[in-house]
Amino acid sequence: MRTALAIIGLTLAGTACAQQGYVPLSRTVDAPYTALMHRYRATGHSAVRPYLREDLATLPGADTLLPKAWTPWLERITDPAKRWHGGPLIDAVGGASTGEDDLAKYRVGGGGWLEWNAGPRWTLHADVQGWVEALPDYLDSTTRATQVTAGEGYAQGGGPAFTHYDWNAWADYKAGDYFHLTLGKGKNFFGEGYRSLFLGDEAYSYPYFRITTTAWHIRYVNLFALMDDIRGAGGDPTRFAKKFTSMHYLSWNVSKRINLGVFEAIVWQDNDPKYPRGFDLNYVNPVIFYRPVEYGLGSPDNALLGMAVNVKLGRRTLAYSQLLFDEFLLKNVRAGKGWYGNKQGLQLGVTAHDAFHARGLTLRVEMDYVRPFMYTHSDTRQNYSHYGQPLAHPYGSGFLEALVQGEWRRDRWMVGNVFSFAVMGQDTTDAANGSYGNNIFLPESDRPLRDGVRAENFGYYLGEPSEQRIFQNELRVGYQLEPRSGLMLELAYTFRAQEPEIGEALLTNYVRVGLTANIRDRHPFQTVRYKLP
Repeated sequence: MRTALAIIGLTLAGTACAQQGYVPLSRTVDAPYTALMHRYRATGHSAVRPYLREDLATLPGADTLLPKAWTPWLERITDPAKRWHGGPLIDAVGGASTGEDDLAKYRVGGGGWLEWNAGPRWTLHADVQGWVEALPDYLDSTTRATQVTAGEGYAQGGGPAFTHYDWNAWADYKAGDYFHLTLGKGKNFFGEGYRSLFLGDEAYSYPYFRITTTAWHIRYVNLFALMDDIRGAGGDPTRFAKKFTSMHYLSWNVSKRINLGVFEAIVWQDNDPKYPRGFDLNYVNPVIFYRPVEYGLGSPDNALLGMAVNVKLGRRTLAYSQLLFDEFLLKNVRAGKGWYGNKQGLQLGVTAHDAFHARGLTLRVEMDYVRPFMYTHSDTRQNYSHYGQPLAHPYGSGFLEALVQGEWRRDRWMVGNVFSFAVMGQDTTDAANGSYGNNIFLPESDRPLRDGVRAENFGYYLGEPSEQRIFQNELRVGYQLEPRSGLMLELAYTFRAQEPEIGEALLTNYVRVGLTANIRDRHPFQTVRYKLP
């Protein structure tokens, strides 16, 4: 009896100390865990990020995967096994971007993060950061056009520096053995790629409620979020137009090598005079597809449907794909006449860990192709965006991108490089020419007129009406000081060449060095494709 009681006591104690909550949604932080989940026979659902800490506990070696912090006190205060844990978030980066009017660039900011393991099933998290930042010209132009710094909030000030801030928080409750209920403000990511055509982390954080269900070989996520349309509000949050999104992502490990994913999303806004419904309870149904619901309601809402196939090759390599539909008519696809309603996106990629038997080396090759008019809608309040940015790929719609990534890690050292080549269409400044589907903030009805009255339905191809090519390379060398929040000393270099068919070419050489906090990813791959009012 004493032995049985001791076993029960140890089990309860282990449960009480089990690490709940989430790993930060940051490649700097979670990439080593991704490598473990991509291994043959691993049973995790790596396409659903941020990762649950309880999932990582089942991965061999995950508890010793991250290096120790550079000082013992920093290691102690950030340990997720402790009831209270947290740490500082500091950015102090200086650099130069050659060939620009203002040579000197900088990013100065600070904040912190804190988590509370309130019980064996409750975890609460909060983090906040604020920055003052002088950006290289290409990012400065994008910030002025969209009114936000990429993924990090509304940009205050007219230059040469912008002030902005971001905060995230969540409360997670583990309900029984199968459910996680999470209420928070932050970001989510669906997919195995460097990009996601379903839901990425490019846009600013948003309020959400998430239900994560895990049973057998399946993980099913219900995500309900409140998004902001900031156009015409002059930066006043009380004037931001609200819209809702409701999403499902189903991840099924069919076998030890094959994973299938199904994604669907609906976007609607609450101030349509024809449909004054606020949050539509019809879209709370956790199991049925939204498209039948949309047809049943006779609603004008924006619906997307996608699928993913991911296959483990060998022991440490993953081939992945995403296919997304906004609208689709097979006869018009076969006709090849560039019908505007052919709204599809395709992602293909391969990532290899410990590539060429080099420990800690990860290589990735990826292609992303999105047709014109993808993510748009006849009512622009219902386009697939939040806070002036796309919810999926940073280039929005009407582009083809080829991307190569390499990253090597050893102890606290990290060396990473990402090269991207993109071809995209660029609308002209003459509004009379209409929209060719490159600006997701224009309605699809704003197409060029073919007879002075009716909008042209065909002839919309990649690179129209004006082609633009972008070459960009991001090189980073970092020494991690606190790996749980991505705090590191970093030296980085950006090379970027923008070659438009109309207008002047833009060349960027941007070097910076300093202390950076990477609890959230930065988003340097940006270009001006629209200007928000």
